[in-house]
Amino acid sequence: MKSTIFAAMLGLTLKDKITLFYSLIFPLALLIGLGMYFDTPEYQEKLIAGVTALGALFWGVQGIAFQVYQQRSRGVYKLLMMTPFSILSFILTVTLARTVVGLAINGIILATGLLLFGLTYSIVNLLLFTGLLLLGTLCFTALGFVIANLASNEGQINSLSNLLQIPMIFGSSAFYSLEQAPAWIKLTGEFFPFAHMINGQTAALTGQLTEVLVPMSLLFLFTVLFVVLAAVTFRWDSRTSFLAIRRQY
Repeated sequence: MKSTIFAAMLGLTLKDKITLFYSLIFPLALLIGLGMYFDTPEYQEKLIAGVTALGALFWGVQGIAFQVYQQRSRGVYKLLMMTPFSILSFILTVTLARTVVGLAINGIILATGLLLFGLTYSIVNLLLFTGLLLLGTLCFTALGFVIANLASNEGQINSLSNLLQIPMIFGSSAFYSLEQAPAWIKLTGEFFPFAHMINGQTAALTGQLTEVLVPMSLLFLFTVLFVVLAAVTFRWDSRTSFLAIRRQY
């Protein structure tokens, strides 16, 4: 049952052309444009971390949110309600399916950056970087699931996604330094997983391996939190409020 749902969700994920554009083509354009303009190895390393994290954010949050909303609206989840498949298992299966594709997408972005800028790293550095990509993609996908559960229509999905994504991006050092930024901007970024993902990936690429542990731990905690919230707020029926549903996990 799980393998069938995983394969089905994987197929649907690959058909998501709009999210593929924003999570692959747009980050690649930023990588090439900014990388060629700011031609220093230090910035290029930070840029690779920034565009891969951005791709994971767009892929996870908006992609899964619209996919879940559309399937719920079509009554797909009502059929699953009649199976012994638990809510938590379903959420994890869908999240993993999108994460597999998300990792492949970011693999393309990472390989492009390494070839374009002529950068080389050890296996340990790349494994740590990939581990952070995995956690980040899982985290943002679970967050997107929560947004889909809370939203009543596609307009609300856009609003909630932007409400979370904008402070995440501008409160991080993905594309610029925060050294001269106001303290409240730096503090805002600390409340979201995106900034920690950027810090961890940058540390992995620059060889500061001991600096990876804290961001990785925080990403893991955010992931667990969002998965739990996704399970608690899950709705089988688009016409029913999640507050009115009793669930079994």
